[in-house]
Amino acid sequence: MIHPGYDESQPRSTYTDSRSARTPTHASVNVTQYEEDQAETVISATTAVSQPDALCCVSLRAREKNVCMPTAVVSVVDCYGKEHFARAILDSASQANLMTERMAQLLRLRRSKVNLLVNGVGGHPKLATESVTTQIRSRRKQFTTNIDFIILEKITPKLPAQTFSIENWKIPDDVLLADPEFNRSSEVDLLISNEHFFTFFTSSARIELSKSLPFLVDSVFGWLVSGALNAEPAVSNAISCNITTVSLNSLHENLEKFWKIEELPIRSDRSPHEKKCEEFYIKTVSRMPDGRYIVRLPRHTNFETMTGETEAIARRRFELLERRLEKSPELKGEYHRFMSEYLALGYMRPVQNKDSAPIACYLPHHPVVKHSSTTTKVRVVFDASVKTNSGFSLNDALLVGPVVQDDLLSIILRFRTYPVALVADIEKMYRQVMMHPEDTPTQRILWRFSPDQPVQIYELLTVTYGMAPSSFLATRTLQQLSSDEGNAYPRGGPALRKGFYVDDFIGGASTIQEAIHMRDELIELLAKGGFPLRKWSSNKLQVLEDLATDQTAVRDSHRFDADETVKTLGVCWEPEKDTLRFDTEMQLGSGKPTKRSILSTISRLFDPLGLVSPVVIRGKMIIQQLWSLPCGWDDKIPETVEKNWMKYVQQLQELFQFRIDRYALLPDASIQLHIFSDASEKAYGCCIYARSINATGNIRVELLALPL
Repeated sequence: MIHPGYDESQPRSTYTDSRSARTPTHASVNVTQYEEDQAETVISATTAVSQPDALCCVSLRAREKNVCMPTAVVSVVDCYGKEHFARAILDSASQANLMTERMAQLLRLRRSKVNLLVNGVGGHPKLATESVTTQIRSRRKQFTTNIDFIILEKITPKLPAQTFSIENWKIPDDVLLADPEFNRSSEVDLLISNEHFFTFFTSSARIELSKSLPFLVDSVFGWLVSGALNAEPAVSNAISCNITTVSLNSLHENLEKFWKIEELPIRSDRSPHEKKCEEFYIKTVSRMPDGRYIVRLPRHTNFETMTGETEAIARRRFELLERRLEKSPELKGEYHRFMSEYLALGYMRPVQNKDSAPIACYLPHHPVVKHSSTTTKVRVVFDASVKTNSGFSLNDALLVGPVVQDDLLSIILRFRTYPVALVADIEKMYRQVMMHPEDTPTQRILWRFSPDQPVQIYELLTVTYGMAPSSFLATRTLQQLSSDEGNAYPRGGPALRKGFYVDDFIGGASTIQEAIHMRDELIELLAKGGFPLRKWSSNKLQVLEDLATDQTAVRDSHRFDADETVKTLGVCWEPEKDTLRFDTEMQLGSGKPTKRSILSTISRLFDPLGLVSPVVIRGKMIIQQLWSLPCGWDDKIPETVEKNWMKYVQQLQELFQFRIDRYALLPDASIQLHIFSDASEKAYGCCIYARSINATGNIRVELLALPL
């Protein structure tokens, strides 16, 4: 590999390690870095003819001419702020920005989970599961931009396919090439798509070398070499076509959750960003005189450059929202009530001077309807994930933070060990945590209660649902309250630390009196932080007798959801019978079932304890059968599979009759776990039984979990 830096005084066919005097001062990296980076990890070229998942189309028909693709050597910033050289192809026909796995490992950037289908020529999709965000800088001019990259193992074969000579090319001496070695066959690290392509050309300057040679185009990275090379014989019988498209892959995401839902969580060390987020929280959290907490938004280091123009986007979205609400008077009424409450309770305030803050972000908002809710059925969600003209969203510019609570599986397993069960939730938990005044300008919204009024700017004053760090800030504040005040509550303190899943308390005690003490301590402890508890439920009515009516649950079951998404199959607890059951909400669309509709339905089954795994495993078998079929996503499936599917759906409704005792043990007993596993050609399984023996010799054996 020849270094990308070159000596301006040397002939164009040879390059040295010296950098041009025009190199920007911010590019403080060794000129040999690009070569060293390339040598660190070797990646193989893609051959699309033999690999159907390749993104490059390779033709075996010999060509009469070669085409130079526009490539540039750019500076890429790693997680420590250090620059590395990377070779990029600029592709105006692609939707996706791509980065090789080798380059991603070199930069050590924090990876985000995605589920995207990247399609190349021929329509062969490749599933991408990770992305990174980094800054690209020019080696020649003062130009930087932030770009989201999807990570793939390979992007394209080496470009060009073979090295060719440019010794007789008459390139002007004052021309600084974006890729000094455009003629040498070498790997491509990045593909930069149409999203940014046309921002690289600040002038229309163009140099024609000759009729038989490519032309030079001025760009922020230097002069690009692009076009046909007719004078040279064909150097390869392959052509590269790097057109890529990206589609959102929520179905794959749901399927992934479906296959992983029964896996035990694996705890790992926190990432540098998660550690930074935790340190930032400890450093900046404070309390108001009434005990409520004030938190700050954890920001990425380059927050200011990542946040772009948001007001115009929010205004367009608000206009669409108003038209939608006008078409649905009932939804409009619920939406207005929500916003009126927000304003009356001091969760937002009007902005008097929109230019009062150096950085302001405007959040679009929309309704989410949850019919199963017994309180607020319409919730307003604020969208901080909308992309701006910077290429980033507000959520991209914020740190997410680590998970600080126990997982749902652990909490429900413990829930089955208490003779007396106790369940409650925090009323409007996010809204009880105040946002620091310096951060409220990043939470601006547009709103008015009537189209006859001018659109008003408001700032949200509390932790906001829809912001990337909101879950961390709210749950971490519960942990902080436990640290600050929990030692004075021998039952409430541990319950606060270990018994909450987001805003739901799921716990219990050995006796009714202990449960009452725990309840009272939790109410008093959480009140010190401004968190009111409500919707208390218990299998023992004595625990609820002295509570006000508005503090107890009004429904006869409590549903345990892993998130806000409505599940097809959800585990519920019936306090009166003290049993666990499953809601079945299987809704089939009209028309014949297809591969897409079946996968979409099955992937939403939710059974964290695996209590109905023998049923769920049949759904997985149907998925395996579908995957082996040659039919497309929306094609009619074979009649035999359709019959199996319809029979499965009908039988799934029978799960509504299934019940299992919530309390799986005997009081004051010794406990043994008995675990069995087996496998066949079609599936494997495991079941766990709890065997408890008390002092009188009574024995109880109860199914505890069926993880697959």
